[in-house]
Amino acid sequence: MSFSNLKDLYKQVIMDHSKHPRNNGELSDSYKLEMLNPSCGDKITVSMKIENNIITDIKFTGTGCSISLASASMLTEELKGLSVQKANEKIHDFLNMIMGTEFNEENLEDSIALQNISQLPARVKCATLAWKITEKILEDNKK
Repeated sequence: MSFSNLKDLYKQVIMDHSKHPRNNGELSDSYKLEMLNPSCGDKITVSMKIENNIITDIKFTGTGCSISLASASMLTEELKGLSVQKANEKIHDFLNMIMGTEFNEENLEDSIALQNISQLPARVKCATLAWKITEKILEDNKK
């Protein structure tokens, strides 16, 4: 597959997640955290249920640009059913990818489509917002 075709495919994946977000909604009786990206106006809330160290359910609500909504949708699909440890590894790889540093490509699914965001500094906060929220929830859950 040519670079141009791959770029088009990634764009389609991002637009699909943005227009048809997966796991959109709110969970009751769950860990919940909202954050705002003031530079873009994105506002995302992630709610998550963790049972026996497994993310049994995860959803998000929010408003913002297509990148932030697509990224949140991808996050929920990729983390649901994972152990907290595996989720943290995936979050770490995603954040490294977005920052343009070394990451395990095999650990990411649809979110790999956001890899070129590292070349758009103004969009990095959009892409990482939901992932940083989730990282904070998992960190607070350890306490």
